[in-house]
Amino acid sequence: MENKRVIIGFSAAITFITIFILIYALRNRVPLNDESAIGNTAGNLYNGGLFLEMDGKVYFSNPLDSDAMYSMNPDETDLNDLTMMSVRNIVGHGKYVYYYMDTTKSNATSDLKGLGRVSTFYGLYRSETDGDKQKMLDREIISSIQLVGSDLYYTVDTGKKIGLNKIRIDGQNPSIITTELLDPSCALNSKIYYSGVDLDHDLHVIDTLSNDTSSTVLVGNIWQPIVQGDYVYYIDAAHHYRLCRSSLINGSTEVLTNSRVDYYNMNEYNIFYATSEAGNQTLRVMKLDGSGNTVIAEGVFHGLSLTSKYLYFKPFGVENVMYHIPIDGSAPVTTFNPNR
Repeated sequence: MENKRVIIGFSAAITFITIFILIYALRNRVPLNDESAIGNTAGNLYNGGLFLEMDGKVYFSNPLDSDAMYSMNPDETDLNDLTMMSVRNIVGHGKYVYYYMDTTKSNATSDLKGLGRVSTFYGLYRSETDGDKQKMLDREIISSIQLVGSDLYYTVDTGKKIGLNKIRIDGQNPSIITTELLDPSCALNSKIYYSGVDLDHDLHVIDTLSNDTSSTVLVGNIWQPIVQGDYVYYIDAAHHYRLCRSSLINGSTEVLTNSRVDYYNMNEYNIFYATSEAGNQTLRVMKLDGSGNTVIAEGVFHGLSLTSKYLYFKPFGVENVMYHIPIDGSAPVTTFNPNR
C-alpha cells in the first residue's frame, strides 16, 4: 500500500513538472510570421532605422535619451521608454521588435558596477513591444537589418560573420548568405532588392522563398533602391548621385532631380530628400514624378524618417537634436521634443 502511494505521488509530481514545462515553453515560444511580413520601410532603414510605425505605435530612437528606444502614438502622445541602451535599425512584426543595441552612447553604462562598468554590450536583439524579454540573437557589429517573413537578414561589418547573415526570429538556423556586404533594407513580397557591392553595382533580387537565390533586375550604378508600384527609385551614383526611377516593366528611366542627393525617403505620395551641394544645402519634397519640388528647410540634414503623421530629420554636426514637420505641411518645422 505504501509503495502504491509513493508511485502515485511520484507520477503526480512528474505530471505536474511536465505540465509546468509545457506551459513555460508555450509562453516563451516565439511564433513564426507569415511569409509576407516585412520589418520596416526601406527608406526608414536607409536612414538608420531610427523610426518604425507598427500596429498603431511608433518605435523610435530618442535623441534626448542617448538614443534609447521609446514608443508613442503617431500623434506623439503616450510616450514610453523601452530600453536603457542606444538602439538603431529598428524592425518589427506582431508582438516583437528587433534592433541593433549597444552601450557606447548609453547613460546606462554609468550605472554599471565593477567589471560591468568596463564592459560593452552590443548586437542583434529581440524584445516584446513593451521592451520586456530582451534577448540577444547575435553578438556582432551590424550596419543594417531587415525582417522578411520569419527571418532576420542583417549585414555584419566586422567580426567572424562579415557579410549578409540570416537568423530565424527565435534565434534558430543562423547562416551566412554571402560575404559580400549587401544591404537588405529594401524588401517586398518575400524578395530583397539590393545593390551589388563587389562585382557590380547593378540592382539584384534575392528570392527568400527559393533558398535565397539571386538574379539581376536592372543594370546600372544603383544606390539605395526602393521598390514601389511599378518603379524602382534609386540614387544614380554614376551621374552626380542624382535621384532617378526606372520602370520594372520596360526598364525606361526618368531623372527626378539633378541635384546630388545625400539622403532620401518616400511614402506613396512624396519623396523627401536632403542635398548638401554648394549653394543648395536644403531639405526638399517633391511628387513621385519629380514635380512640385519645394524647400522644407535650409541646412544640411540626415536621418530622414517617416511615419504616417510626421517627417523627422537631424541636422549634421549637432548632437541630441531632431526636427519634425507634419507630412501634409499643415505646420512649420519645429524641434521634436519627446521628453516634454
